[in-house]
Amino acid sequence: MAKLRVEPFENIGYPAILLNTDHEGLGIFLTAVSKAYESGEATFQFDKITHQVLLQSGAADIELGAQKVIWRFDADALSEIIEFVKSMIENSRPSHQYIDLNGPVEELVISVDEYQHPLNYGEFSQLYPTDVTSEG
Repeated sequence: MAKLRVEPFENIGYPAILLNTDHEGLGIFLTAVSKAYESGEATFQFDKITHQVLLQSGAADIELGAQKVIWRFDADALSEIIEFVKSMIENSRPSHQYIDLNGPVEELVISVDEYQHPLNYGEFSQLYPTDVTSEG
């Protein structure tokens, strides 16, 4: 089963956003980023979260909402992400790349096959709400 999770990340000395994937999940992300680069927008759903990738002049930011992630990047950033992700997919070993952001944090870390278990930094509650209702 594919893995593609957006998580808080503080392993580099300051807050960042981690895109925690396996190779299959990274392929899903690459498809969306490539489509956005070509046509201006792409949307996909994974693990009940809607991801919208937008081509936007001067942008390099990520917006986290209620079970939604909006990825906004300009053409140069999308091109860089495409090249990084393609090389990560071609490489069968665990790896990561850094993408500079304008907000909400300084850095996006795209990681493939490096983190198998949940990290100690928690998760974004707006993306992964805890359902406290019980049925019975």
